[in-house]
Amino acid sequence: MEDLFEFLFGASGRINRAKYWRSVLIYVGAGLMTAVILFAAAGIAAPLFILMVLVVLLPWLLWGVSLTTERLHDRDKSAWWLVVFYVLPAVLGQLANLAWFAGTAGAMLQTILALAAFALTIWGFVEIGCLPGTTGSNSYGPDPLLQPKRRS
Repeated sequence: MEDLFEFLFGASGRINRAKYWRSVLIYVGAGLMTAVILFAAAGIAAPLFILMVLVVLLPWLLWGVSLTTERLHDRDKSAWWLVVFYVLPAVLGQLANLAWFAGTAGAMLQTILALAAFALTIWGFVEIGCLPGTTGSNSYGPDPLLQPKRRS
């Protein structure tokens, strides 16, 4: 049980791309089930919905953060890059929505902010999901591709 908890919520160490994408597929499946549970709870009662958000949604989000953190560690980057790849594009997107006001200046500002958010999102996708990890050991641990396989 401790290994499962460490796998889901442990943000230390490194994971390679294949394990990352496999985990992302499991994460998305769990997210779909989470959405079904939360919408069912919202249909029953509002207080139950709030409780379900705390019980279900927060651990699910923590799982996603820890998964991406391990992948960033494989790229020899700290978890602070999550701010650049997730928080900053969200903030820029919201600022782009707020910049929508009459006139050419508002449209131009909205376009620039939206393109900056999109560029950061694409950069994050390539950095986290497409580029290989650093070869050999780095400051976050040994290379996951060079570790000996455990026999069960």
